[in-house]
Amino acid sequence: MADNFKDWLEELKSKINIVDVVEGYVSLTRKNGKYWACCPFHHEKTPSFSVDEGGMYYCFGCHKGGDVISFVQDIEHTDFMGAVSILAAKAGMSVPEFSKKGDKTGVSKRKRDRLYDLMRESASFYHKALMSEAGKAARDYLDGRGIARSTQVSFGLGFAPGNGLIDHLRQKGYGKDEMTEAGVAGTSKSGRLYDVLGGRLIVPIINNLKQVIAFGGRVLEKGEQPKYRNTKETVIFDKSKELFGQHTIKKAMIEGAVDSVIMVEGYMDVISLYQAGIKNCMASMGTALTVQQSRLLKRYADKVYISYDGDLAGQKATMRGLDILYGEGLSVKVVSVPGGKDPDEYVREFGKRGFMDLLAQAKPLFEYKLDKLAEGYDLNVAEDRGAYVVEAVKVLYELKNPAQVEAYMDYISAKANIPKPVLVKQYAQGAQAESRPIPKLELAKKTGKYYNAMRFVLYSLFGGQEGVEERDLSQYITDEEHRAIYVEYMRLKSFKEPTLDDLQAMAEQYPEVEEIFREGKRVTEEQAPKVFADCMASLEKEKNKREIAALTRQIDAEKDPVERDLLLAHYAALTAKNKK
Repeated sequence: MADNFKDWLEELKSKINIVDVVEGYVSLTRKNGKYWACCPFHHEKTPSFSVDEGGMYYCFGCHKGGDVISFVQDIEHTDFMGAVSILAAKAGMSVPEFSKKGDKTGVSKRKRDRLYDLMRESASFYHKALMSEAGKAARDYLDGRGIARSTQVSFGLGFAPGNGLIDHLRQKGYGKDEMTEAGVAGTSKSGRLYDVLGGRLIVPIINNLKQVIAFGGRVLEKGEQPKYRNTKETVIFDKSKELFGQHTIKKAMIEGAVDSVIMVEGYMDVISLYQAGIKNCMASMGTALTVQQSRLLKRYADKVYISYDGDLAGQKATMRGLDILYGEGLSVKVVSVPGGKDPDEYVREFGKRGFMDLLAQAKPLFEYKLDKLAEGYDLNVAEDRGAYVVEAVKVLYELKNPAQVEAYMDYISAKANIPKPVLVKQYAQGAQAESRPIPKLELAKKTGKYYNAMRFVLYSLFGGQEGVEERDLSQYITDEEHRAIYVEYMRLKSFKEPTLDDLQAMAEQYPEVEEIFREGKRVTEEQAPKVFADCMASLEKEKNKREIAALTRQIDAEKDPVERDLLLAHYAALTAKNKK
């Protein structure tokens, strides 16, 4: 036997053929001295994933590569020692613990292995009990929730018939201390050993190495509390470091390209979504998402959808989870389930298509935060708009770079109908007051045909020049300040003729007013009607350009040949119109 871990690892590698290991996950074809396949780590139609018998793999598409251990780490979403354990099992070797004299680590390893065996035996007993006459009530409950037998098997669901597990484990040679240490048994005041989940539907919690590490139990009778109970934390189960659904999501990721994970709250959410065909789901087994769970998530995907229950507790949990996930560098979107429903209820009522529609409407993290914050204010009231902006700007301090701050300044400005320069000033003042670093925020210079034309048109409307034709500008406006100024013009128009004095009154609130006056004064009264007409023609062309750009994107994305032809015809008409 090797004297140290390094030598033992070399011995393990000498017994493992990387081609055999990889072929356990994907089908390989030999060509030009190497083995090729479609990459299991990203979606592709032409094989670019190569394996050589020298012990290395590499994908020319996504650039993942390494030795057999790193392959198992990536494909099994585990850490280094997890991959080593998987390979050791394939090679028929046990993982030793090279410890210092007097170190009891080896004892704890034997204990862990013994507990894993006990939990596997317990899971098998519970599952057989579910399928027996004793499990009829649990099967009826699952049938009532539409959980098929195949799904019950996929998740190893079970039933705890009274104290049957205790007798079964005793027959298998497990003692009282082992059962209580594993968390499946408790001791009554009289000293009697009992199954802590007796009478409940059983959901095994399985880690990324497919080992049963704990159980969740759900009551079958309505009104009985607590509805869910987990086995206690043990030497093999730390709730804060595990996620439910790892064994099924790993299978889904190997079978097809999965670029995201949907985080839900409970076991039944994962199970129902899985059965509906949405298999990239995991649960935090409660409402408290931890940093360790976020890091575990990152092994599976960089993009996370968080879909907690629609009730108040679920919404609060969503907020906590968002901050933790963002802090770990994950891209996060929030799925809002309407009607206070949980994902399990929603997918059973509306099916896969209904839930996928919710995913398509998911909001980015900070958009969700800003929208939730806005629910506490009446944005039609000036005082509330101002109060909302003060709080909304504080949210932006959490952002990690100036580009993100800049983008969400625009979002808040549009939502609260307050000019962006005001927000920039508010942000800077708040940052200084709290001694925060202030990202350099530069407002984009407003130049070009659109700005020159719109400024003169607005000046002409407020100025009431003779010969200037009244036009609806709403379809042409792209600038937020111009929109706000035009809205005020229309408001004034409803009860009086707006004047340049009215425009001047907005100068303190909108910096664009100064530019509007500058543009307007360049034209004499005699020139005004002709310049106005030219400006409107320019605005029409700018609008058409935007439509053409959007249409081009639609044409590129359209797969239906009939729809594509209709879009092309519209494109031809617009481009011809813009050439005039």
